[in-house]
Formats: sequence, structure tokens, C-alpha cells
Amino acid sequence: MLLTEPEIIKKAAAGDRSAFRMLVEMHQRFVYAVAVRVLNNTYEAEDATQETFIRLWKNLPRYKAGIKLSTWLYRIVTNICLDVLKSAHHKRNRMTLDITRQTNEIHASSADGVMQLHDLTKAVEEAAAKLPPIQKIVFVLRDLQGLTPEEVSQIMETSEEKIKGNLYHARIAIGKYLKHHYQIENLTEL
Repeated sequence: MLLTEPEIIKKAAAGDRSAFRMLVEMHQRFVYAVAVRVLNNTYEAEDATQETFIRLWKNLPRYKAGIKLSTWLYRIVTNICLDVLKSAHHKRNRMTLDITRQTNEIHASSADGVMQLHDLTKAVEEAAAKLPPIQKIVFVLRDLQGLTPEEVSQIMETSEEKIKGNLYHARIAIGKYLKHHYQIENLTEL
């Protein structure tokens, strides 16, 4: 007998560990995807994913069926990522991560198209990393995860206007960064 997600949630909220394991398996990929995009660090993303599901387990009895579980999970993981982004530990790890990335890129070899896509992706990640935490999360949820402004406003517990404003400023900042990045790159190629 296949259970629906609301039935699985109800069982998990009652303490059924196998039902909770099912919820984790159903949602861990997208939780990790959000965390790794926001934090740009696989180790921190793994920790954030684990912490998300720990908080879910502790708070599942308070879950209200009117809210999609995925929306609730987005809210949990984004709050955890905000805490990490604001911590001094994260800032120290960024420098180490940047050095590691540069070293890996020197050793990488690939076709031109793949390299250009990789360069663009890296540049967008670098630009997003420089955004204020709220703008970064809004950018990741809206532009990288493809959520609607309404979904992002529910997750962030704020108005759609504030979401749109943060997204606007994030896109402007990323655009400026990319323009500067590619101007410098073109100058070094000449």
C-alpha cells in the first residue's frame, strides 16, 4: 500500500522513524541543492541539510497541513544558511575554498564551450557570494531554484514586494560583477 505524503507526515509526526526516513529520502536532494547553492561549500551544505532534517524531526508535530512540506523545508534550510552566512567561521572558510577552486581550475581541461559555461557559472557563484545574505537567498530560491515570488515570500515570511526588491538589487549587483569580470578577462586576453 502506497502512502500519500500527508499520511507519511502524519505517521512521522507520531514518531514513526521509517515514515520520517521516507520524508528525508523524498526531500533531501532539493534541501541539499538549496544549501550548496547558497553556501558554495559542500561540507557546510551537508551540515545544513542534516540540521534541516533534525529541526524537521523536532518540529514535525507542529506541522500544519495547510502549508506544503517543501515550503516549510525551504524556510528551515534558508534560515540555517542565513545563520551560517552570518558566522565568522563561514567567512574564514571562504578564503580556503577560493584558493582550492583556483587550484582545481588550473588543472581542469575541457572543450571551449564547457569551459565558458564553467567560467560563467563560477562567475555567477562568485557574484552571488558577495551579495548580502537575504539577497543571496532570494536570488538562489528565485533564479536558481525557479520558485515563484509567492513561494519565496512564504518561505522568507515577507511580502512579495520585498522579495522582488531584494531580487532586483541582487540581479543588478550580479550584472555589475559579471560586466566587470568579463571586461577584465577580455583585457587579459589581448
